[in-house]
Amino acid sequence: MFKAGLRLRVIWVSISLALFPVLGHAVLQDEIQVYDDAINAKGETSLEVHMNSTPRGIQTPSYPGEVMSNNGIRVTPEFAYGLGNNLEAGLYISYASNDSKFQYAATKLRMKWLPYQEEHGDLFFAGVNLELANIQPQFDESRYNGELRFIIGKHFDEWLISFNPIFDVALSQSYIHQAPYFSTATRVSREIYGDLALGVEYYSSLNQINQPINYQNTQQLGFLMMYYDGKPISFQAGVGKGFSNSTDPLTLKAIFSFPLP
Repeated sequence: MFKAGLRLRVIWVSISLALFPVLGHAVLQDEIQVYDDAINAKGETSLEVHMNSTPRGIQTPSYPGEVMSNNGIRVTPEFAYGLGNNLEAGLYISYASNDSKFQYAATKLRMKWLPYQEEHGDLFFAGVNLELANIQPQFDESRYNGELRFIIGKHFDEWLISFNPIFDVALSQSYIHQAPYFSTATRVSREIYGDLALGVEYYSSLNQINQPINYQNTQQLGFLMMYYDGKPISFQAGVGKGFSNSTDPLTLKAIFSFPLP
């Protein structure tokens, strides 16, 4: 069970998020990932390169000047550093293609806290990741945004289950009266041989929390995944299918992980 102190913090943050205004999800898909119990030790540095493309995507913009994901490619290097005390800091710099030309898209800072870890004797892993973003206006109507992503999961022998409830928060002044958006990310995978695992991931963006849910107006995206956690480079890759009218029909993604000195 969560300790009383952590439980109070989670309740306080959840109440605070309910009072914060939010715009919604940007079309910029710079990171499609389910967070699990991976975290750098104190002083450890790493580089992840997130890549995804949308050979078939939504083509109707939701606001004037929006860059759509159809036929686009996103590349996002992420640097991470272990701070100790179950904390990890990260920096993203995102780029996206439009008409076969790459352009700067966003900078994001994050802080991951994972106080519960199975390798420390806990029954499950659990924590939270806070992210602040500065996104170019052609990718999101709100220039400044925040994300609070809760992390909870467990290993069952060769199986891994991880679940992320996510709240997106718009921090730009023009959108302070809009309600939060809520989404989830889920991973279920199984080790097949050595460092190789296969699994599925599902991403569900449900809508603003004060609005009724119309399934076809939400984003529902599922992936068939392969994970390799060995040397010299760890990676994961998958093929995704959209299950609603508001979701890109076909998405390809990969994440490459490089340890740094």
